[in-house]
Amino acid sequence: MLRIFNFVTGRKPGIIGKEERWIICFSKDLDILSHVCSRWRQIALASSALWSHIDLAHHHHLDPGLIARAKEYATRARRLPLGIHIIDPYFDHHAIPPADIDNLNFLPPDTPIRSLELVSYRSFRDSHFVLLRYYFENCVPSQLKQLTIWCASDPQGGFLESTERPKQPNTPQIDMRESHLEAFLAQISVLQLNGLCFRWTSKAYHNLVDLRLCFDLTYLPTTISESQLVEIIKSSPRLRIFHVCLRITDPLPIDSPVLPVRLDDLEVFHLQTRWRDELTTFIRWIEPGAKPLQLFITSWLSEQLDRFFAHSNVTRLRIFSPGGNSLNYILSRIPQLRVLIVDDYTTEEVGVMSLMSDHIPPVKLEVLYLIGGTIRRTELRQLVEQYSVQRLVISETMVMQDDTDHEVDDIPGLRQELLSCPVFEYYTEELEPPGPMSHWDDLDGPCY
Repeated sequence: MLRIFNFVTGRKPGIIGKEERWIICFSKDLDILSHVCSRWRQIALASSALWSHIDLAHHHHLDPGLIARAKEYATRARRLPLGIHIIDPYFDHHAIPPADIDNLNFLPPDTPIRSLELVSYRSFRDSHFVLLRYYFENCVPSQLKQLTIWCASDPQGGFLESTERPKQPNTPQIDMRESHLEAFLAQISVLQLNGLCFRWTSKAYHNLVDLRLCFDLTYLPTTISESQLVEIIKSSPRLRIFHVCLRITDPLPIDSPVLPVRLDDLEVFHLQTRWRDELTTFIRWIEPGAKPLQLFITSWLSEQLDRFFAHSNVTRLRIFSPGGNSLNYILSRIPQLRVLIVDDYTTEEVGVMSLMSDHIPPVKLEVLYLIGGTIRRTELRQLVEQYSVQRLVISETMVMQDDTDHEVDDIPGLRQELLSCPVFEYYTEELEPPGPMSHWDDLDGPCY
């Protein structure tokens, strides 16, 4: 019975509804299970692990009820490390002013907290940093292993600092001693940041297995120098998941020696840069191990990218805006590839696309996703046949006639041209979740 309870409640918890930016809800599975009958209640209450995830929404009218539930859950968890997930939904008629957070009293001192997630669909406010201070001050430092501070709708970026530092413009502060804050950050192994980060010299970037630095590249971007980036990579040689969406500035001198950092455990590498030089600057410092690698990059070609492919085992690739020739070139460097996701494919003129030569090992794709962009009918057939595609998924992509600029509207006829591909899926709208990358980061279970 306990196994069934774990299955029902084992999916990633959360209080975000289906329309996650706008609607808030929270799971009642545990509450319902524990009230079916006395036997079920006895089993549920005997399992501390069932109660160790806590959902909160401090800027929402539901929060008083969530606080009361959190107190009860924390008691039932019996000192097991808690996973605390805080959500600040988008503009909602149920939202309350940020200053009304006055009920932070449910955690006893020295509470073991394994993960702390703060997700806001509005810009960060001072009240968010009051929340962080409360959870830090009531947490056992050695227990906190995952920290997520995520604000996808806030493009301004910036650094989060202790109030011991002089106040800087557009730099939020948390009212803690810097040594106390660093003591927490030094214990973290999973760090996921969007919209805010810590100073690049912080201990937060040491000994990580999962690091995600995601910032808007077009509007007041947060930047990092090449030397700072190299130090961060060197400080976390056991990285398994590495997401970087950053502007890289202050390149090292052109004649500086480059000794790539060996990342033997790397399994997911997601790299977005604004300019080609930034990609080549960054990727030359990374040398993955032999583990299968899931890679997301732009399609700029370079010697550094060639070297990266030669020293890695890329089995899943998501690439943005390639043409047929650049795509063929890249695939010729990774014959072990099995899953390919192409965003915004750029069509070539008929007859221009050159297929791989016979002496290059052929790529056999289990799945090919084409998401957005345009492709000629002949190009599509060439891709499917050349790479022995077993499943083709086309979404929001215009398939064009070879001799005109008219879109193909005979989809059944197109399917007949692609009989070498056993599975053909065609969507005129965006793919519904789960998308093609929905499980890329789930190496050992739920990851935000």
